[in-house]
This record gives sequence, structure tokens and C-alpha cells, in this order.
Amino acid sequence: MRKLLRISSAFIILVSCNNATDQSVSSGVPLIDSIQSSTNHYCYENAVGTDSIRLRIDLVGTDVSGELLYAIRGKDRNEGSVNGEWFGDTLLLDYMYQSEGSLSSRQVVFIKQDSLLVEGYGASEEVDGKLRFVNRTQLSFGSGIKLKEVNCDEPNAASSTGASNTPIQVEQGSEVLYMYRWELKELNGASIEEAKRGQFFILFTPGQVGRVSGKGGCNRITGNVELLENRGLKFGAIASTKMACPDMEQEAIFLKTLAEVNQWKIVNNVLYLQKDGSNLALFQSVTNK
Repeated sequence: MRKLLRISSAFIILVSCNNATDQSVSSGVPLIDSIQSSTNHYCYENAVGTDSIRLRIDLVGTDVSGELLYAIRGKDRNEGSVNGEWFGDTLLLDYMYQSEGSLSSRQVVFIKQDSLLVEGYGASEEVDGKLRFVNRTQLSFGSGIKLKEVNCDEPNAASSTGASNTPIQVEQGSEVLYMYRWELKELNGASIEEAKRGQFFILFTPGQVGRVSGKGGCNRITGNVELLENRGLKFGAIASTKMACPDMEQEAIFLKTLAEVNQWKIVNNVLYLQKDGSNLALFQSVTNK
């Protein structure tokens, strides 16, 4: 009888330990909160003072793209495009902007504190013509600009400070071609469904300036590309894999369109492929990992 009691007690202790282990595993806090795992649009503006700082972002998973405006009294107004990622509660962005007729690039960072985004500051250095933080572990957020979330559909505070609501058209150079994957958003004037855009993309690889790769909806593609003077661009013969998919017609149109392109431009991180000044295809920049 005593032996049976000892066995029963040992079994109860073992079950209790297993339950405690299960509870400790299930109570773990995810590294990325819900705002970062959804697909949404968010707008923020200056929470304190009369200066106009405005941030609009599109969030897809942890990838971020959008526009940023600084209109601060006593400083040069600048406005441009942002691309980056959420890391936990930290938003790290590459900010490409126009100021006094000059195109510049620098990193900006915000930390999420309750309902606010607080801008951080730290030592920076120039890397390949762009300002980057020297050490992100030493950033300071104590006295940073504070942005509050606002309804993207409502008029923003910038209109009352004399700042334009229309984003400045920032035309970018050929180096930007190699910074991103370019997903198709419009083809011959027709919008591409957002769910399909990742299946139509082109990629220019640094160090291989004469090569292009990507996907045409179904098949992987690769070929030659030539950048010419005055924003000229010409695709050479493009090879593709031979998979068969339900909708091959759009892929055929996509490849035919690429063959007709003779010009390009990038404005606010949107790539325009053109023929004699007319838009044939528009591509959105996506962080290239």
C-alpha cells in the first residue's frame, strides 16, 4: 500500500512539472506585435508645437514604405520617400528626400511608445553617399520629435502651417534601380491586383549592371538590359522557364511590354517603364532581402 502511495505521489509531481513547463512556453511574448504582422496604412503627424512633421506608411508584414515630410520653422523644408522595417517596437527607415534642389538620403528611426512614435537621434556616418547610424544601440529617444497617429482620410495639420498636402515629386537616379525589387502595380494603364503583384517583378542586381531577372506571373525570367543616355533603357532577349499556369495571357503581355520599353524614370520610389515618354508599366519598390 505504501509503495502504491509513493508511485501515485511521484506521478502527481511529474504531471505538475509538465503543466508548469507548458504554461511557461505558452506565456512567451511575441517579438513582433500585431501592428507589424498586418497589412495596413498608417498616418502620423506632429503631436506637439506648430511645426509640420508628417509620416504616412504602408505596412506589409514588417516591410514599410511611404512618405515623410519635415516642415520645421527655421530649417529647410524637406520631403521624400521612406522604405524600411519594423524591428520589435522600433521603426528604422531609409529616407530619400529633396531639399533645396538636391537629393539626399539618410536613416531615420522611431520607437513606438504607447500611441506615439518618438524619433531617435545618434551619431551618423556617410556610407556610399548615404548617412547611416554608427551604432543603433546608442540611439537617444528622450527628446525626440513625437508623432501621434491620425486618420489618414482626414485633413492633416500640415495644411494649417502652409505646407502642401501634395507629395513633392522626387526623381531618383539609376543607383536606386539596384536597391529594391520592383513589383508590378500597373500594366498598360490597368492596375494589377495587390495579391498578384509579388508574382510580377523585376530585379536589377548590383555588380551585374547588364542583367535583369524576375518573374512574369508564372515563370522565372532572366535576360539582358542596357541603360542608355537620357534615361534610355532597352531590354534584350528575355528567357523564361517553361511552367504552365492557368493564366498565361497576362504573362505574355508583360513580356511583350518589356520588349517595347525604351525609357525609364523613378519618382518617389515608383519605377516607370516607358515608350517615347508614355507609361507602359509602373513598379513599386519593395525592400530587397
